[in-house]
Amino acid sequence: MRVDPRRVVSAYVAARKEAGDPAFRDVRVASTTRTAGMIQHVKDKSGDKDDWAYNTTHIQERDIRPAFEYNPKDMKPLLKSLRSCLVALGHVTSAYNTFVKVKSRKVSPDGSLGGKGYIQKISDMRRGLMNCVESLSGFTDTLFDEVNGPHWHPEQLPAPEKEELEEIVEDVQEIREDPEAFADEQAEEEDEGGMGKKARRKNASHLISPSNIVVARYLAGRLP
Repeated sequence: MRVDPRRVVSAYVAARKEAGDPAFRDVRVASTTRTAGMIQHVKDKSGDKDDWAYNTTHIQERDIRPAFEYNPKDMKPLLKSLRSCLVALGHVTSAYNTFVKVKSRKVSPDGSLGGKGYIQKISDMRRGLMNCVESLSGFTDTLFDEVNGPHWHPEQLPAPEKEELEEIVEDVQEIREDPEAFADEQAEEEDEGGMGKKARRKNASHLISPSNIVVARYLAGRLP
């Protein structure tokens, strides 16, 4: 245990004063009392210039004027933006989770991708996607909190406009449960649709083959 010299001296002087020693009558020892200060943990981000999505300083409180009037009609663009960004978040998350599994040695001899003017290191591309995911995640969380605020009062809208907002809200709730799964499902549906188009083109090519044309003309009475 480390001994504090100041406390030892202070105790000795106090004892001598109590004993009535005149040599210590006017002796004063500097106070060892410490005033507690605020301890603030600040992460040093001086080297995080590439992690732009993590460098934002979030405001803790808002300054809203009491006289400000919210119009529930103005919720629509916020909700549509939220829905679009949730879809984007799903696709970017899916892209990130796929791209991080790409082995650099199999797709690049120098650890980079792209052509002249658009060359990037694969590690930087991974970090870029990560930033996009973080930025979209924070953006959608902020918009979601905003549109769910009690100050908007969407129930005051006329029935048609209210129903339209409710449909967008349903989309938002569905996508927000799992944006990545929603994006993957969308991609699968598009892939299936693309295969369907190819199949239809293939079938159409069979229908217009020379042999089928002869049969069609015979059935139509154009051939003996």
